[in-house]
Amino acid sequence: NYTYQFKRIRKADVLIGGRRQLKLFEHIPCEKIIFKNEINFDKALNHPGNVVVLASGEPGLYGILDLVLKYRRREDIDVIPGISSIQYMMARLAIPMKDMTVVSIHGREGDLTAKAMQFKTIVVLTDREHNPQYIAQKLKKNDIIDVTIYVGQNLSYEDEIIESFSVEKLSKSKRNFGLNVVVITRCGNMDLASQMSSL
Repeated sequence: NYTYQFKRIRKADVLIGGRRQLKLFEHIPCEKIIFKNEINFDKALNHPGNVVVLASGEPGLYGILDLVLKYRRREDIDVIPGISSIQYMMARLAIPMKDMTVVSIHGREGDLTAKAMQFKTIVVLTDREHNPQYIAQKLKKNDIIDVTIYVGQNLSYEDEIIESFSVEKLSKSKRNFGLNVVVITRCGNMDLASQMSSL
């Protein structure tokens, strides 16, 4: 799969992505467009030749795929998946995925508290405003404190960091976290969580 991905990237006439993603392929001799707020995405996708959009994390889960589909028919898009940030983080923590749910608070308010009362493990997709501290403060406000919060930054890169925190410690932290995925374990009532996950 990775061979196929790189083959497609090498044949690109245009690469669209974040600075960090484009830096990985700076040796590819093609036009590069940095993905930022002011980008004319429709024009970028209409560029002549083979256009490749680089996406990390979860492109099909509140990700870049939603934006691409605003301008392109599904039949005209070839999505080439790699390992997702959720799979990667859960594998690094050696936590089974069968009793988990995913909440995205990336650019939105997610129903974090309700999910915390239903599931043993929650994976949270974050943004700058809804960061790990925001999550811890939200849990603390709702008296959900008997949990462990894992924060994985820059997953799969050389500067990857995965740390664990208590709700109390993280809620008071002043740190600026990089790109991250949060995992909350031992959430809510465990008997209830087991019942809900078996339904």
